[in-house]
Amino acid sequence: MSNHEVIQEYSNSIKHLKKECIDAGMTEEEFRRMYLSSLETLDDEERPNNVPRRVITKFRVSLVMLFITLYIVYDYKSIYSSIVCNLQEFIYPGLKLLRKITIPFISLFPSLTEYYHETCLIQNPYFSVVDMDCWPCSTVTNIREVNDPKPVTQQQTAPFIYETTQQIINLEALKQMYLKNRESFDKESPKILTNNKYYSSPNYLFIDRPLEDQSFYIWKFNNMNVAKVLRQVIPRPEVVPKFGQSTERFIIVDTSQRSFSIPDTECSFSFLLALSGSREIHLLPAEECKHQCKTLKVKLKETYLLWYNWWYWRPAVQSSMGNNTFIAHVGSYC
Repeated sequence: MSNHEVIQEYSNSIKHLKKECIDAGMTEEEFRRMYLSSLETLDDEERPNNVPRRVITKFRVSLVMLFITLYIVYDYKSIYSSIVCNLQEFIYPGLKLLRKITIPFISLFPSLTEYYHETCLIQNPYFSVVDMDCWPCSTVTNIREVNDPKPVTQQQTAPFIYETTQQIINLEALKQMYLKNRESFDKESPKILTNNKYYSSPNYLFIDRPLEDQSFYIWKFNNMNVAKVLRQVIPRPEVVPKFGQSTERFIIVDTSQRSFSIPDTECSFSFLLALSGSREIHLLPAEECKHQCKTLKVKLKETYLLWYNWWYWRPAVQSSMGNNTFIAHVGSYC
């Protein structure tokens, strides 16, 4: 029998049963409830048969996933090498396609473009190097002053200081530089980290800031347009080769006289240039080398430059009893 014939026979049987029930005195509503109840009973009888099937299906899927996971763990290197070799030529087209896909999203949130030049969006505070070789800092006992500085390609990598030909740049000079190039600064570097807690604007630092304010500000620059402006007032130091200076720079303004750490730079060879004021700087050995290397101390005077390698030392500006504003420039070389 075909499906249509089966259904027709089933329909006729139900009609015949309904007629007998009505003849026996049952109402149509009572028959309808009885019929629906019988269907629910039938569904309950079939359901236990489906449960073992679902359990078996889940077990099979889990078993397959377990075998795949064990295979990947056992033969990870060959699988990784195969994937990298086969996908190498698709990386650039894939990233190009991803860039086009994200254009509408960026148009909705244009402020996200400020992260385009960032080499690291989130730093791992627990990062450490296993078995790090600390010999470059283990033999250094002090920070010497250099009288005839040369580019770092011809100079030892141990930290040193020297007096530069940099003009003194006080807060008023910074303000004039900002006002002269206000459009570029507000567009390219609109945020200044204040007391390592929140961000303020350049307009607040130079115009709206109260005279009695005691805070320290870290102004980060990471693009070519602003770097060209800074290069006009802060020329490339003598120890930095002509090619290789990082675009990333920092201007630090401290009116708090408190102690704070200098931010890590993009490149490992870094320098701290005192534009105005003077402070004592401590070069603290990296966590991996603190048992082999000692803390170095130096008085960084106005227009003096401190050269160091942040891979081994982390500079910290110490508190001061004076009331002079300390302004410094931080850069790096790769």
